[in-house]
Amino acid sequence: MTTLHKIKRYIYLLGPGMLYAGAAIGVSHLIQSTRAGADYGWLPVIAIIGIHLVKYPFFKAGSAYAVSAKESLISGYKRIGNWALLLYFLITVATMFTVIAAITAVSVGLIAYVFQINLSPALLTLSYLVFSVAFLLFGRYTWLEKIMSGVILVLTISTILAFTSAWFDPPAWNQLADSPVLDGVFLMMLIKLMGWMPAPLDLSVWHSIWTEEKMAIAGGYYDQKAADRDFKIGYWGTMVVGVLFLGLGALVLHGHPESLPDSGVKFSHRLISVYTTQLGDWAFWIVGVAALTTMISTTLTCLDAIPRSLNELWHVWKPDQKKSIYGISIRVLALGSFAILYLWGPAMVTMVDIATLLSFCTSPIFAFLNYRAMNLDSLPADQRWTKGENYYALTSITILSVLAVAFLILRFGW
Repeated sequence: MTTLHKIKRYIYLLGPGMLYAGAAIGVSHLIQSTRAGADYGWLPVIAIIGIHLVKYPFFKAGSAYAVSAKESLISGYKRIGNWALLLYFLITVATMFTVIAAITAVSVGLIAYVFQINLSPALLTLSYLVFSVAFLLFGRYTWLEKIMSGVILVLTISTILAFTSAWFDPPAWNQLADSPVLDGVFLMMLIKLMGWMPAPLDLSVWHSIWTEEKMAIAGGYYDQKAADRDFKIGYWGTMVVGVLFLGLGALVLHGHPESLPDSGVKFSHRLISVYTTQLGDWAFWIVGVAALTTMISTTLTCLDAIPRSLNELWHVWKPDQKKSIYGISIRVLALGSFAILYLWGPAMVTMVDIATLLSFCTSPIFAFLNYRAMNLDSLPADQRWTKGENYYALTSITILSVLAVAFLILRFGW
C-alpha cells in the first residue's frame, strides 16, 4: 500500500469524529469560552481541560459501544432496562427545543451581521430553519460527513491565526485588567462553561448512531482502532479550539470596559471584531464565514442527530415498527424551536445559558447510563471497561454530580 493510498484511506475513515467536532465546536466555544476569557482571563482554562478529562470516558463510550456491540447506545440503554430508555426520551424531549433554539439564535445573529441582512429576526430565523430541514431531508448523513472536515479545517486555521496575532500583540487595556474575584458568580460561570464544553453528554448517543452509519458505509475497515483514532482527533481537537477561544477573550477582551451584549447581532459584531482587530479589516470575510460556517454545521449536525436518535429510540422500543419518524421529528423540532425564539425575543445569551445549564444538570445521568452500557454482559468480555476504566468513570460521575448539586445550591439557595 503506497503512502498516498494510506493517507486517502486515513481521511476516508474520518467521519463520526468530525461530525462530533462539528456539533461540539459552536456555542460552547464561540460564546461561552470567549465570555469566560473576557470576564476571568486565563483562569478558566483549568475548567476547559478538566471537564474534557472528566467527560472523556463517557464520550468515548459512544463509538466504543457501537463498534463492539454493532448497535447504538440507545439499544444499550434498552438492555439496561426500559426505565433507562424512558429516561433518555424524557431528557431529550425536555431539552431539545431549547438546545436548537440557542444554536439557531447564534447562527441567525451571525448571518444578519456578516451579510448585513435587514429582514425581521422572525422571518430570517424561519428561513434558516426551513433551509436546514430541507438540506437534511434530502442529504442525510452522507452530505453532512462530506462538508464537515473542510468546515473544521477553515475554523481551526482562522482561530489559530487570530490567537497567534493576539498573543504577540496584546491590547494595552489587557495589561490593566483587575484580578478575577473567585466567588459564587465565578463558580456559576464555570458551570455554564462546562455545561456545553466540549458538548452535552447526550452527544455520545448521537456519536454512536453516526458510528453505526459509518460502519454500514465503510464495512470492516471502520474497526475499533479506526473509530478510536477518529474520535480522539475530534475530541481533543475541540479542547484545543476551546482553549484558543478562551485565549482570544483573555487577550483581547479581558478588562475591557464594554461587556458582551445579549443580542445575537450585537454579540456577533463584537465576536468577529475580536478577530478583525488583530488581523485587520481584510480578515472580516474569512473569519466571518468561518464562524458562520461553524454555527451552520452545528445547527445541521444537532438538527439531524436529535430526530435520528428519536427515530432510533422508536425502533428499539417498537422493533416491529418499520416506518421512520425522522421526517416528522425534524419538522416538529424546527417548529418548536422557532416558537421559542419567536416568543423569547432577542435575549440570545440568556437562552444559551439556560440550555447549557440544563445540559450540565443532566450530565451525571448520561454518564451513569454510559458507564452501565460499557459493562453490559452482552458485550464481549475484552470490550468491556477494565477495573481502571471503571474507577476513572466512577470518579468522573462523582465530580459531575457534585458540580450539578453545587449549581442547584447556588441557583436556588437550597
